[in-house]
Amino acid sequence: MSDYQFDVAIVGSGPFACFTALLLAEQNMSVGLITPEHSQPLDSFLNSLSACWPTLNDPPTRADVAHGHDVALYLNDFCTQGVHFFKNKFLPLINDSNNWIESKCLRIGLKDFEKEELLVAEKLGFSLIKTPEDGVYLDSTNSILCKDKKIFQDNFIQTLEKNKVQIIQSSAIGLKETQSKCFIDLNNKNKIECEVVVLANGLDIAKLIQRFEKYLIPMSDCLYEYESNRGSDTPPMRPLSFRASNGHICGTFIQNNKNLFLRISGPRFLLPGAGAGINLTQTKIEDKTFKSIEKFHKEIIFPIFAKELGFSSSEEFLNKFEFKITTKKILADCYPCDELPLLGEFGKLGKVLGNTGWLATGFPAGAWAAKIICDLILNEKSSHLLPRLRPRRLQSAFIKKHEDL
Repeated sequence: MSDYQFDVAIVGSGPFACFTALLLAEQNMSVGLITPEHSQPLDSFLNSLSACWPTLNDPPTRADVAHGHDVALYLNDFCTQGVHFFKNKFLPLINDSNNWIESKCLRIGLKDFEKEELLVAEKLGFSLIKTPEDGVYLDSTNSILCKDKKIFQDNFIQTLEKNKVQIIQSSAIGLKETQSKCFIDLNNKNKIECEVVVLANGLDIAKLIQRFEKYLIPMSDCLYEYESNRGSDTPPMRPLSFRASNGHICGTFIQNNKNLFLRISGPRFLLPGAGAGINLTQTKIEDKTFKSIEKFHKEIIFPIFAKELGFSSSEEFLNKFEFKITTKKILADCYPCDELPLLGEFGKLGKVLGNTGWLATGFPAGAWAAKIICDLILNEKSSHLLPRLRPRRLQSAFIKKHEDL
């Protein structure tokens, strides 16, 4: 006997989960959104750069070498499609358009080999525009930055509730897929029965489908938020977003009335093990690690902000606004072992779908992936889905033959 019955149950509480829930509810489907205990939908967004990036975080040349030019262009365009879909579909739907602002989005090479990669990416057609500055390129599509993350979360939750999405606060601990139905066991001892399951819970997918543990690799990073309340001392400033050091560093700047916000992720390479293959969220990080990260921010990152925002020096910029650290956190995401995101059918009978692996760009990619997942549920196909992203490749004869090696 089930405690809940839905057309679709979505496991997860991040952007992709919420985007998918809202799109399906619009189609008059009964939707359950399963979030961890003591959490709200989009809590993860509160601990982010609050940016909708127009392209993948990694240099596009990396995907070009690994997967070929056509696949690399598809991945690059995926986030661009997500930015447009988020702006034109979701923001009006939740009445939050005035809470977001467009920003130029830069890619910055700090070392010679990084500059060379950006030059190659431009020549290969990866939507980059060279600027007069050495090693600085402009994404042809702007990013979109959130002014107030809590307002966005509140507006989204209200819209979910208005569309009768049922939010269930309990971790999913078991999943069964049959020819006719799917069943989810919850940590609170309740059971969900549904037609389709959508897995949107990142690293925790492996807890429900064990074979994914071999393919989803944890990646850790750091998030810093610096804040100043001295914005009233200057004319309104344009927002800024950039990626540097091959995506190891991301930064955003936004002014909301008198408050100024600098948000920085990275550099991951200063974390233990460079954060690669490790979930550091439950690990005690030594103070000297944080001090080295903050030193890097002061010496490398703040001068980028200062220059791009029109200040003559980092000292002038910092002295004027006296930024204080308000957030210092370690976060974790997951990356597929072959660096191709996973999107499509995760189960074996066509009733378990999912999406993961868009490291550091899960927000815009999540918007476009939600549209694709809804296409799959409603039409059993999507013209926007590249076949190579479908996780059935994990069940291929080659994988089964070699999985125990």
